[in-house]
Amino acid sequence: MFFVLKKWLPVFANYRRDGYDFDALYDDGKAPNKHKKIMVNFMEDNADSEIYSNELKKQAGFGKNGEKGFDGAITNLMMQTYLCNCDFKKRVNKRGIEYGWDVAVYSSIEHIYGYDYVTSCYKDNPQDSWKQIVDYMHEMYPEATDKQIRKLLK
Repeated sequence: MFFVLKKWLPVFANYRRDGYDFDALYDDGKAPNKHKKIMVNFMEDNADSEIYSNELKKQAGFGKNGEKGFDGAITNLMMQTYLCNCDFKKRVNKRGIEYGWDVAVYSSIEHIYGYDYVTSCYKDNPQDSWKQIVDYMHEMYPEATDKQIRKLLK
């Protein structure tokens, strides 16, 4: 896991998403149905959702008698910058009392930073975005090789 500065988020989003919003990616057959089952919880009327991981798993139909591979799907969606972990919170029981370990809360990156900001580099070629990222990494870490940078960022 690594963190991205806010000013670099649109560049990463353009590169990692290959210039696609999730719905277009799915419509072009480049995203599996299990990703769609997760992402519908963050699209259209749900665009401002912040959902506990355990609730998202249920809502998306994963679990005992449902779809498998929830953690892998979440990881892929995070790597593509469609989702992020926006908080950690304790669960709340029926009486409104917090309990247990903190649980991840997911949201879309657009919810946090705004659609226009996140997609502001979509006009650029994704490979140009990759070059910008690599050039910056070389500037920050001149001793790093291209292979090391590629391994870190891919």
